[in-house]
Amino acid sequence: MMEASVGDGMGGLLEVTLDAEEAVLAAAGALVDHTGDVRIDRSRAGAMRSVANTAREREVTPVRVRAVGGGAVVRFAPDYLGEIAACELGAAGGRVSVAWDGFVAAPVGVSVGARSIGNAPTRGMGLLMTQFTGERTVYVAGRGRVERVALAEGDSRVVAAANVVAFEDRVRVAVERVSAMEDAASVGRFHGPGTVWVATR
Repeated sequence: MMEASVGDGMGGLLEVTLDAEEAVLAAAGALVDHTGDVRIDRSRAGAMRSVANTAREREVTPVRVRAVGGGAVVRFAPDYLGEIAACELGAAGGRVSVAWDGFVAAPVGVSVGARSIGNAPTRGMGLLMTQFTGERTVYVAGRGRVERVALAEGDSRVVAAANVVAFEDRVRVAVERVSAMEDAASVGRFHGPGTVWVATR
């Protein structure tokens, strides 16, 4: 079974140990280096490709990295200075929504879907998310540090859309503008119970 560890702090790496013929789903461009031999193929996770292409960011479409001829150790990182965090799907009720540029890696077998929140996410009024469903761990990243914010029943938190990394499916969310101006930034208003992962930059 795939083993993974996350380096501490900003600039930390995700290190994944694969047995022979074992594979991991990862964001294209996130591979830093590896030992052993690996094969990299385009993933069949069409939902992730559709989210990335809608956001006009082809480089984050997923790939499948598979160890061939023996085991391998593979290291991943986002393409920006940031921190990697683990989202335990089992603890999150089985489903987490991740910002389109926040995905780093996940075990093969986790179900992938697309989610759009708000009226016009491609024009800045909403959120483009990728949904992961299963019982394993999804690894995400955000610019700066990634803070895990636990919301109790009745709690709410307003987060700038650009700083949203991920949130549990049980969290209720609405997208708003901070003012009536056309170019005003959008924010997400999150209502507990549940967990939201927030980037500090």
